[in-house]
Amino acid sequence: MKEAIIVAVIFYFVYRIFENLIHRKERIIIAQKIEALDPQKNGMIDLNKWFGAAGVNRYAPLRWGLLLVGAALGLVVAFFVKQGYFADMKWYNDEVQIMFFGFTFLFAGIGLLISFILERKFSAEDAKNSSR
Repeated sequence: MKEAIIVAVIFYFVYRIFENLIHRKERIIIAQKIEALDPQKNGMIDLNKWFGAAGVNRYAPLRWGLLLVGAALGLVVAFFVKQGYFADMKWYNDEVQIMFFGFTFLFAGIGLLISFILERKFSAEDAKNSSR
């Protein structure tokens, strides 16, 4: 019985892969037709406004970078605190897990706050430079 289920799952996934490859051209054609439509004439929602080039955030890499650096810093600090104060405890104790999550989220939040402050500063400088 197990072999039949395994064979059925394998055939299903092979079928889905071939189906995706076959319908790829159809999806590309539909996407091109949607792009060609004028949202003002047809009353459609302009997807580029939400997901396209017009909605690109210039500071997204800064935000993501500081978020990830903060999270990594939180994990490192939690590791050293665990080694210093809770050296005899196992890593899967509730107190240690809460400490790891807490430090990770705390430092990730600090990274986002720093990103927010830097984005406001850079936006103000850009506005001042563009008004000249």
